[in-house]
Amino acid sequence: MSRAPGGAAGGAAIARATAAELPAAVEALALAFRDNALNVAVIGGDPGRRLRSNRHGCRVLLPVAQAHGEVWVARAGGEVAGALVAVPPLRWPLPPPAAAARLRCVLGQGWRVARRWGEVYEALEAVHPLEPHWYLASLGVEPGRWGRGLGSGLLAAWLAGVGWHDAYLETDLPENVGFYRHHGFAVVRELRVQGTPVWCMRRPVSS
Repeated sequence: MSRAPGGAAGGAAIARATAAELPAAVEALALAFRDNALNVAVIGGDPGRRLRSNRHGCRVLLPVAQAHGEVWVARAGGEVAGALVAVPPLRWPLPPPAAAARLRCVLGQGWRVARRWGEVYEALEAVHPLEPHWYLASLGVEPGRWGRGLGSGLLAAWLAGVGWHDAYLETDLPENVGFYRHHGFAVVRELRVQGTPVWCMRRPVSS
């Protein structure tokens, strides 16, 4: 999923994340997605609980994504304020995290929330493209930094290196549909997951 309000990149520093930056990227993504409709549907109405749950999920995802895909960060004022997670062609789904990491995530999120995220994954996986493509798994900017071009900067930097493959993503924010269209994506499917509208979007290689 992705959340990326943006504009011009401004003075942000956009680069591949280092291992030392992963904790800050976890925090940026956890905050970015805290209030998304799908987060509310899966986790519930308590913002603090959603933030904690997101942290557990991102702590599991980002090390695996860095090892087998790409993690980008946007730095503003010397701090990580946004992050992007992408998976190269033929590498999705990512390998599962270590058993201990998975167990910590399930215990941290709670069995009910972990089960519902599993249902979300299954629903999205059922319509995931089969042919080789880049997958934009996550893109988010801390809410306090929206409108400064960080999302656009991250997306543009990543798209510059996707080469001769289509790119694919999902978003549960209607306002993001226009944002991604501006960058060459088009809606290829709309579905409801946990009662929440989700737009599946694709950017052909010719864009």
